[in-house]
Amino acid sequence: MIGSILRATVLAVGMCLLIPYGTQAQCSPEPTAVVQGTAFLETSDELARGVKVIVQGDFSIVSAITDREGKFRITNLDPGTYTVEATYFGLYAEQKITVDAGTVVQVALQLKGPDLKTPPKP
Repeated sequence: MIGSILRATVLAVGMCLLIPYGTQAQCSPEPTAVVQGTAFLETSDELARGVKVIVQGDFSIVSAITDREGKFRITNLDPGTYTVEATYFGLYAEQKITVDAGTVVQVALQLKGPDLKTPPKP
């Protein structure tokens, strides 16, 4: 008798723990955003392959390398404001963007040489 009451109690407690867990697992995830674009060299508008692209937000930093067509794609970004930076053999580009859930943001990065009149960033 005590054994069957104990089993019923353990089963009831186990179900209470599993039902909320299973319910959360079935919730659909919040839509995320995609940032994609192309990197160009300043002087010739030539596509730049092998450029390191960094997308930095308040809570995340994600990077990619452009392909042979100068294109990159970064997925699964949370909605928010980001800085997109690109570097390539001393050339640099930066752009601020805002992404919304479920959107694809296109970015064109024009890589330029350093501005010798402006002091470098710390």
